[in-house]
Amino acid sequence: MQKFENIEDAFKHAPMAAFVKKLKMLGLVGYLGLVAYYPILFTLLNASSTPAYLPLTLFWLPMLFAIRGLISGNPYTYAWSNFVLMWCYMHGLTAIWTYEGNKLFIVIELVLLTLAFIGNTYFARYRGRELGLALPKIKEVKQKEKEMFEKRLK
Repeated sequence: MQKFENIEDAFKHAPMAAFVKKLKMLGLVGYLGLVAYYPILFTLLNASSTPAYLPLTLFWLPMLFAIRGLISGNPYTYAWSNFVLMWCYMHGLTAIWTYEGNKLFIVIELVLLTLAFIGNTYFARYRGRELGLALPKIKEVKQKEKEMFEKRLK
């Protein structure tokens, strides 16, 4: 496992495994597909009486904050962008359950959400491991703390 001093350079220059590149593309296709699809869904295909600016503000606008980090390949951004996706999942699952019209547009939304969620989750996991960003094991942390306190006592 590699350790990088300047993590920003590591995102750009560290080698990436082929399957991790595929996970990145899967996450980007799903996420950027949603960013493109939501304005269409909420403006042109909107069958409810809700004004379009409300769902765009609640679901689409928060997604825009992650685009730069996703494109640059930052595993942290891939990880936290899933919180935004879960908010959108609530919309999609509620809509498919309650909407009585043609559900094709909702299914498209859920497919894009699923692609983004799976791609983002596993990219963050495996790219984080490649870059050495994994959380330390509790056993290692306890050992270091023990050694530190034993030095203070002496």
